[in-house]
Amino acid sequence: MTAYRESLRHKILDTAMSFFKKKGIKAVRMDDISTELGISKRTLYEIYSNKEDLLFECLRNENEIMTKRLADYAMTAENEMAVIAYFIKIKLKDLGTINPLFFTEMEKYERIVRFFKENNEKQSARSQEFMEKGIEHGFFRGDLNYDIINKMGDAAMNFVMQTRLYEKYRLNEIFHTFIIVFLRGCCTEKGLVYLDKFISSGN
Repeated sequence: MTAYRESLRHKILDTAMSFFKKKGIKAVRMDDISTELGISKRTLYEIYSNKEDLLFECLRNENEIMTKRLADYAMTAENEMAVIAYFIKIKLKDLGTINPLFFTEMEKYERIVRFFKENNEKQSARSQEFMEKGIEHGFFRGDLNYDIINKMGDAAMNFVMQTRLYEKYRLNEIFHTFIIVFLRGCCTEKGLVYLDKFISSGN
């Protein structure tokens, strides 16, 4: 039963996350998820007592998967630029399938907003270490304050959400534009060679 429940938990998270991204949070009912999985509402509520708990676990689970995926890739990647290219590819694919309502409706949940803030602080620390390695290997400029750059990046993303720029442009287009401009400013000539090679390949 323990193995079954663990397997079912992952299926619930995968299904729920897919629904949340496609429809937005408000439009998704617990009934929709139980029906899609062919389980009773009682079974679903025994594992996740309400939609907010389910949403929180979906986001936490996806973050853990992404972090591990990038860490595993970095273990065998050629260099930091290859890791960045891999990250951009994954993110563009994901953002191309997300309903903007998914992000705007998350702002109503204080626990989730707090989770993103705490997680962002952890990511900033990892990003700093990553950029330092890139500087050491000659891909990133050493004359920049990357803490300031990270905070500017956060401010840019907040602007996108607050002004609802996603209503005018697709999320993956916004991300692609931002990340390329951001990276080009950080790269040395050596780094730009790798970055331009990635861009020209159409990935």
